[in-house]
Amino acid sequence: MMHKGKMKWTVVLPVAGLGLAYLLLLGYLLLGNLLGLRSAATAASPAPTPEPVDLWDAYEQARAAARAQAQDAQLVSASTQWQTVSKGALSHGARNWTFVFYSPGDSRSLDVVVNAGVARVASQTQAWVVPSVLPESAWQTGPSDVLLAFLACGGRTFLDEHPHAAVDLHLARDRDGRPTWTVVALDVGDRSLLSVMVDAGTGQVLSVDSPETTD
Repeated sequence: MMHKGKMKWTVVLPVAGLGLAYLLLLGYLLLGNLLGLRSAATAASPAPTPEPVDLWDAYEQARAAARAQAQDAQLVSASTQWQTVSKGALSHGARNWTFVFYSPGDSRSLDVVVNAGVARVASQTQAWVVPSVLPESAWQTGPSDVLLAFLACGGRTFLDEHPHAAVDLHLARDRDGRPTWTVVALDVGDRSLLSVMVDAGTGQVLSVDSPETTD
């Protein structure tokens, strides 16, 4: 005949074991739910908006990256784009820049992209035609003044009427050899377009073109 004390422990131990197992399972489920909620919150939180990149800072970084590949690299053009842009986005600044450099020594063209403060040479190609380079002293007027001129010359109305328009900003020499900024707003839906050209040295508006549709 089993002793009463032994019977109590025989009953208590399985019950205690089940209780401990239940607590461990409960803790595991709670921990899993907590981690799941944290993961969901992390996934649901929007990605941080990249900060705007100053043109001159971007140019210096791009020039250093280009000259690491070709010591005689010289600036040919600079450009940036906004997709589905608003007037506020233009005034906030550009988040990336693309520069084209030319190396006279080996007739190479280098495309350099600056994004989030990091410059990288995206491509290098043989240049069969010598491009017109841009000395640093040739573009005193920065993009802020150019974009303000664009808005004042019909850009504000255009963006109000075409909220899905994209805007391209480009710095290069024109066909007459003048360093110029060109701002082009295009609505790909109805192909409406507005183009404003500004002298990069003086800030003077050189032309405003607003055809009904693109060809």
